[in-house]
Amino acid sequence: MKNCGWVLTLFFLICFSACTNDEVCEEATANNLRIGFYAPGETEPVQRPIDSLTVFGLERPDSMIYENAYSVLLAELPLDPNNDTTTFVLEFPTETDTLTVTYQRNLNLISVECGFAMFFDLEGMENTENFIVSTTILISEVTNTFDEHIQILVPEPPPPDIE
Repeated sequence: MKNCGWVLTLFFLICFSACTNDEVCEEATANNLRIGFYAPGETEPVQRPIDSLTVFGLERPDSMIYENAYSVLLAELPLDPNNDTTTFVLEFPTETDTLTVTYQRNLNLISVECGFAMFFDLEGMENTENFIVSTTILISEVTNTFDEHIQILVPEPPPPDIE
């Protein structure tokens, strides 16, 4: 009977170790804000690639997200999980704008394997209009899906030079 406690402890350790799941997390846990770039169309906006796009966080100019990126249709930008606002500087080929996004943060359990992820509910945004014509929130929930959240309308590209 002296060994009974030791045997029970060993039994519980084996049972609990058999219940753990060694699967690798396959869910997205970094939830980026996705911004699409569009130009005015005849009936609705059409995607417009942006050449030489540079994006960084206003509070952290050393946090380069895009640096002279070519042909960008959709930008993925990280929201600050410690604050309710994030401001980005968007440098276009000819102008610079800022985009400030306000949101609520919600911590969500993805799974035992993946742990927790921060989800965001977009509440609003403000931007300068040096190059940006307008902005629209398409989907306010920033979760672990790959949806486009914000549409930015920019001018149509100039026609190519013909000599």
